[in-house]
Amino acid sequence: MSLPTLNGTARLIDNPELRFSPQGKAVVRVRLAFNARRKDDSGQWVDGDSFFIDGKAFDQHAERIAETLEKGMEVVVSGRLKTDQWTTREGEKRSGPSLLLDAIGPSLRFATAKVTKAGTGGGQQAYQQARQTSSREGMEDPWATSGAAAQAAGEQSAAWDTEPPF
Repeated sequence: MSLPTLNGTARLIDNPELRFSPQGKAVVRVRLAFNARRKDDSGQWVDGDSFFIDGKAFDQHAERIAETLEKGMEVVVSGRLKTDQWTTREGEKRSGPSLLLDAIGPSLRFATAKVTKAGTGGGQQAYQQARQTSSREGMEDPWATSGAAAQAAGEQSAAWDTEPPF
């Protein structure tokens, strides 16, 4: 039996909480808020119902999340819904939903991010967000190289060299 999936855009309501099991296994908990926000007839933003859930990830994925994300960020999330069960200190049995995170990353709707490919070593600044800003200030223009500069560098120049490939 497979677990139901949840895909959507959420906001982190706390910084990721990274812990380690007694066996040394990394576990991260991220508190997520999904919100149905829309514009009303007058053009004002109206917040709809919110859904709050804890997301969990393990091992290197957990460490990468803790290194990259922080409170307040809008994130794109994909995961599997699960019901956690536990017993309180008073001996009461409890249960609640959680989300096993398959993928999570910053939303680029109102921000930019620089992504670095993960190394093969354990938890090494993987998918580290180098800069999270709302402007494109200071970013390099990948189309700034002219056809003449490419030809001087020994590359074959063509009409499409200076045009984006889309």
